[in-house]
Amino acid sequence: MTTLYDVAKLAGVSPKTVSRVLNESHLVAEETRQRVLNAIEKLDYHPNAIAASLKRNRANKIGFIVPYGSDFVFQDPNMMEQLRGTHDYVSAVGFELIVSAPLHKKDALQEALRLTKNRNVDGVILYPSYGVDQIIKEFQAKNLRYVTLGICYDQQKNNFVEVDQTPGSYLATKYLISLGHQRIGLLNKPYSFFMVNRDDLLNGYITALKEGGIEYIPSLVREGNFTFEDGYEKFKELIEEHPDLTAVICASDPMTYGTIRAIADLGLNNKIHVVAGDNLPLTQKLFPQLSSITNPSYEQGRQAGKMIVTIINEGRELPGVTLNTEFVIRNMHPVVKR
Repeated sequence: MTTLYDVAKLAGVSPKTVSRVLNESHLVAEETRQRVLNAIEKLDYHPNAIAASLKRNRANKIGFIVPYGSDFVFQDPNMMEQLRGTHDYVSAVGFELIVSAPLHKKDALQEALRLTKNRNVDGVILYPSYGVDQIIKEFQAKNLRYVTLGICYDQQKNNFVEVDQTPGSYLATKYLISLGHQRIGLLNKPYSFFMVNRDDLLNGYITALKEGGIEYIPSLVREGNFTFEDGYEKFKELIEEHPDLTAVICASDPMTYGTIRAIADLGLNNKIHVVAGDNLPLTQKLFPQLSSITNPSYEQGRQAGKMIVTIINEGRELPGVTLNTEFVIRNMHPVVKR
């Protein structure tokens, strides 16, 4: 078995220098560091990760807390993309990811503190929910590391990766108007899902309508909960009240799938132009193809992973990051006659 002393001998340095390189010390010259890293690679040396983490008082583990239960975590494709992005980054830099899905929002604080007690994890990524600001206050008081997937309280400036849906919904609505659509529905995200009631999706929609000289009708907007079932039911409500509806924008891909099923069940195939909400891998494979708002879910998760690792390594808070949605056009539809 290759040892630290073998690496030191091949690199022509002391065992202490090898240890410093492994512990990411800044006291080693770059040329020496590279020589040690080359020796480690050549000898295929794998240090004892448990011993190293104990020495540095680190677990090399990151918690990912989603207070909506396992049904949401493991059935929502957008959530899985966020998790995949986080996992890909943190595992590449030597951390394990621990996913926790307490059933109720009220249990999120207890679960977060349980994971961080005795440093079982070095930091956590918190999914937005009502009351998450209480968790953050506890973390700040205890000097624990965290990142939130979205802005979770008013005036939050640090430690978040947010997605602004305004650009995507604006471009989607503008595109539908350019095709001649006058009655455009919006299956919006739930206002109570996060602590901060952000109307970014709705604002982009309203702005494009006003620019197109089309009246904003509140009853054309339905609040959903991101699920297939809500997409199905909310679209049926929408078309019943507005039988002249010709297009609909969905806040998420699962709601898109529910909407498509409702359209088929109502015999409205090829009569309603549907815009998807996330552009997830499955949606990109559908046929006929759908134009879609592009939600950077994977990148949001990856950025959150990168941010929490940096916070752990550097011991400081980082400015929040906001990613923008875009819009991709597929399956050209005929222009609607006015």
